[in-house]
Amino acid sequence: MPEFKAKVEGEKIILETGNGLPILVREVIVKYSVTSLSPTDERIRRTISDEIEINKTTNKIEVPTRGLDVIEVSVIYKKGDQTLREELTL
Repeated sequence: MPEFKAKVEGEKIILETGNGLPILVREVIVKYSVTSLSPTDERIRRTISDEIEINKTTNKIEVPTRGLDVIEVSVIYKKGDQTLREELTL
């Protein structure tokens, strides 16, 4: 069972724990899909990422999307003595 569930609402990503219990979240990495122009005026699809340090125990996190197209969110969290990473595709 996944530890987290994610959804996009308006201009923010909402991450919640699957069981509703608080968990120590270390970091959230958000991957965005953007379109850019090459020097030859070709449109190129690229993926960029943003790392957001959280370091708090919570059951819900809201992260702004900055108006970009979110494709994936990775949550790095601590469970017991282990640091784990869960990747969520949106």
